[in-house]
Amino acid sequence: MTPARPSRRSRATPRAGGRPPTTGQDAAEVVSYLRRLFKAIHEYSKAVQRRSGLSSPQLWALRILAAEPDLSLGELAERMYAHPSTVSGIVDRLEERGMARRAVHGEDRRTLRLNLTRRGRAALGRSPSPVQIGLRRALQGMAPSRLRQLRRSLKEVVREAEVQDVDAPFFET
Repeated sequence: MTPARPSRRSRATPRAGGRPPTTGQDAAEVVSYLRRLFKAIHEYSKAVQRRSGLSSPQLWALRILAAEPDLSLGELAERMYAHPSTVSGIVDRLEERGMARRAVHGEDRRTLRLNLTRRGRAALGRSPSPVQIGLRRALQGMAPSRLRQLRRSLKEVVREAEVQDVDAPFFET
């Protein structure tokens, strides 16, 4: 068992009035930051939808398929960090709009591969970057140790909030 680390409370920056923050204040600020982040994601996603006619997950799928043709549905789901059934619905909508196609793989007739169509490439070229690009860029700009700590902390929040099994791809319903 590792020894307990000293509390950072003693080194915390005092708030107005010179008092150090309380756990409740820290939690409230984190909730406020998350709310602002979710609102920004939502607003950007709505703007992308208005401009391109595509949802953020659809745009993200197109972006991945443009970079990596011939993915299986499972491989695309892995790249999108989403459940295959969710990604299947995204691909269904892209296929209905003529932007992506499923094709039987040459050797293994049971395997379907996903590719963009000309229409999908054109839509991607006219569309703004999906929200995931900006988020990844911001996160990758962090120091690696801080990013790992953030990942561990968010994983713990998800577990504590008991939402690890919630299917919420990219904050859209």
